[in-house]
Amino acid sequence: MTTISTLKTLSSVGVLADKIAGEDIPSFRRFNLIYGFNGSGKSTLSRVFACLEAGKHLDCLPKDSSFELALDNGVVVKAPNALGGLESQVCVFNEDFVTRNLRWQEGRASSIFYISEEQSDLAAELRRAKKTLAEKKSSRAAAEKIAGEREKTLKSYRTQRAKLVATSLNLGNRKYEARQLEKDYEQLQYDESSRLEAEALDARVDVARLSAPPPSLEPIVIDVDGVRKVVEGARAFAELSIGAVVLEEMENHPSMVPWLKTGHDYHSENGLETCLLCGNPISDARKEKLAQALDDRLSTLLADLKSAGATATTLLTNIRSISSFWPKTAELDLQLRERYAAAREDTQYSLNSLLSLIEEASRVLLTREAQPTIAVTHTLPGPEEIAGHVQALEKAIAVQNAVIQEHNERSADFSRRQEGAREGIKKHYLAEGHNDYTALKSSLAEANGQVSAFSEDIGKLEGDIDELSAKVRTHGPAADQITKLVRAYLGHGELTIFAADEGYELRRHNKIVKGAPSEGEKTAIALCYFISSLEAEGRELKELILVIDDPISSLDTKAMNYACSLIRSRLTGAAQLFILTHNQHCMNEFKKAWRNAAKADPPTAALLFLDVSMPEGSESRNARIIPLPSQLNAYDSEYHFLCHKVLQFEAAGAQYSEYWFMMPNVIRRVLEVFLAFKVPGSHPLQQKLETLAKKCPDVDDVRIKALDRLVQVESHSDSLDDLVSHSSMTIEETRDANAALLELMTASDADHTKAIRRQCKAE
Repeated sequence: MTTISTLKTLSSVGVLADKIAGEDIPSFRRFNLIYGFNGSGKSTLSRVFACLEAGKHLDCLPKDSSFELALDNGVVVKAPNALGGLESQVCVFNEDFVTRNLRWQEGRASSIFYISEEQSDLAAELRRAKKTLAEKKSSRAAAEKIAGEREKTLKSYRTQRAKLVATSLNLGNRKYEARQLEKDYEQLQYDESSRLEAEALDARVDVARLSAPPPSLEPIVIDVDGVRKVVEGARAFAELSIGAVVLEEMENHPSMVPWLKTGHDYHSENGLETCLLCGNPISDARKEKLAQALDDRLSTLLADLKSAGATATTLLTNIRSISSFWPKTAELDLQLRERYAAAREDTQYSLNSLLSLIEEASRVLLTREAQPTIAVTHTLPGPEEIAGHVQALEKAIAVQNAVIQEHNERSADFSRRQEGAREGIKKHYLAEGHNDYTALKSSLAEANGQVSAFSEDIGKLEGDIDELSAKVRTHGPAADQITKLVRAYLGHGELTIFAADEGYELRRHNKIVKGAPSEGEKTAIALCYFISSLEAEGRELKELILVIDDPISSLDTKAMNYACSLIRSRLTGAAQLFILTHNQHCMNEFKKAWRNAAKADPPTAALLFLDVSMPEGSESRNARIIPLPSQLNAYDSEYHFLCHKVLQFEAAGAQYSEYWFMMPNVIRRVLEVFLAFKVPGSHPLQQKLETLAKKCPDVDDVRIKALDRLVQVESHSDSLDDLVSHSSMTIEETRDANAALLELMTASDADHTKAIRRQCKAE
């Protein structure tokens, strides 16, 4: 059965000193007695344990407090957020329990439930149901952990996948995140055919990256028909024969034909009878012969040659530079550049093939124009071959312009095409990751299904438990149990507990109690109520961790002894028991009962003490759990422990003492006990001090006055209850009073003082 091993850490838990992991502190055992004066932190410590009972951080502790408790099974429960698991096992009796359950002014107590013999079968079924419920909750927690891990994995996959898609989509200021990926998986239609080859994917990514559509381009224009005509015309001019009209002189001097034509026309137009060149007369026969040779046909020929030559020259100049005006490959849409480059190269090749023909045609025309009467030798092909070259160029131009046209169409439809490219990219990645995504979703759905199934089972079990609990609850028998315990506890039968519709009625002499009972009666009723409630609703004592904080209050010796005996007899069967008390008689009762268990090997009991001190430089008290000091462990009286503190204070001298704040009360208590022994009687303490001082004339009167001052200041300190409270005495006054006490004890009873110094050494 699980028990509490130790306090691992403490921070900001009231008067309890902060503790870090690894700092030495006594371990808890099955039986634990924790003794401490009022104000030493017992109630605070009980509230630390009460957090385990509640399964949460309680408001009665400071909001910023934190602590860790190690269990014997290696589990560590932590405040403020990991305190669950021991709710049905830890039971704490303290002021908070009494406040929650007993409303004294009304004379009522909250209901508790008791299992009768007739209901034992139902109780067993209830225990089994609770055990199954705990197992189901544990299984659900494990399933929830698995579901959480799988959900985390799925979220991580979505996030990483969305980042990959976003990189390819190039959305600018827009985002593509995990939620959008999940939405696309649900809404976009895709299949295995949506997956793209690397080249096709890159092409779509390139489109997605464009921030604006490329500009539209002009198609290329080449005067192909003009090229054909020039080449064919040059070939005809090259081979043209002008026949009988040509004079012998024209045939012999063909390059002079243009000059001759110009001269003849000039002489005829001006009516010149003599040649301007030679001065000889021009006969009518010569004029007629020249007129026949230089008629309109020759004029037409010369004019045509001149025109054809000019056309060929212009065409040649244009074609040589025309490619520089074509659209550059880099200006084309990314997906069309390769096709365009090939088409452009084909056009250039076809144009280059014709370029040599045009150059040859230009040469032929210029040569024939210079010598019109002589045929020109040439390399120009025949009409069919010329037509073939022209058709090849026309086809190449058509292909190139078709690519340009497609580019222009894409430019005009840029937005739709870019969105299409992005959708294609998304579908590609959806298809590519489909199997992984589906597997992760299915895995998560399976885990969530298990969680839902466990939750459904838990809901049914909780309903069954409520139903079973309703069947086994009965607080009538519990009232009798409490009444019997209270009667034996108090030694009389005046007080009785009656079951009412809700909770209990507290009666005295069979009448509802008006006003609050005495403190002793309160303690008796509260403790008996607590004990009666432990095995309610099927709990077993052997499984419980019990914490009892100050069970003794305003009781006579008989009642106190019975209370301690009641606790030992009824509660020692618990898995673990903590008794926290400020009452010395209560401490002695449990110390005697558990002393041998504390000395056993291994020990099954721990005798502990809340040691309150004020570290140097601090303005607040700190309480630490330490082994019960030997002076309290070995003796039933606190006298030896108090003398030990007096001697410690003496040994500190002018040095700082962590216990100086409590020393005025300690000194007064030692003086009180010592004077009770040396000056018996019921006289006031101050009178006893004067009586003893007269018997010890060697004691300095100043010393006696220091003690007298102490008695007056600490007149309220008649018990150890307020031992750790602050005094109005200064540290110097306290040192003087401490020295005076020891001097008076030595002077009045040297043997006693010597024995005290030996038995209560300062170290």
